[in-house]
Amino acid sequence: MRRLRLPLLGVLFCLLAAGAHAQGTSGLHVGFEGGISYPQGDTKDFFDQGWNGGALLVWNPPVFPVGLRVDGSYHKLDASDNAGSIGSAKILAGTADVVVGFRAILLKPYFFGGVGYYRLDFSDSSFPSTSNDDTQNETGWNAGAGVSISLRKIDLIVEARYHSIGTSGSRFKFVPVSIGLVF
Repeated sequence: MRRLRLPLLGVLFCLLAAGAHAQGTSGLHVGFEGGISYPQGDTKDFFDQGWNGGALLVWNPPVFPVGLRVDGSYHKLDASDNAGSIGSAKILAGTADVVVGFRAILLKPYFFGGVGYYRLDFSDSSFPSTSNDDTQNETGWNAGAGVSISLRKIDLIVEARYHSIGTSGSRFKFVPVSIGLVF
């Protein structure tokens, strides 16, 4: 039995690799998503959870398990009662990511990460390095994981992503958990 284990694992790997694609079938796909955004680290001292919505464009090459994805999203986090502020943080994000995943099974897990450009609009917030009605354009990075579920020609996606944005005095960090459809 022990001698068969390695060849069986090799055959299983080859079968999975033969059907591998990033987040769905090959080609160009468009999708929409939305959900809840959770502040992380020092950011959660100043903001409560909020909401998000966005659109995405995915390109999956044939036969190769790595794809490319571009997202545009909007996030709104209300100021925390603990911060003594009544404002909010509005984040307009544009990200470009590499996606790695498999399509050999009904539930297709995938992982992604990349860079982003963020427009942060702080209204009446006490977040470090901001003043009232402060707007900043910053760069950052993101990484996440999700699962895609095939529903005939539409994929249902559920994912979480970590964003880290460099501001002039601190890092603004949050995690959106989203659900969406890819066509």
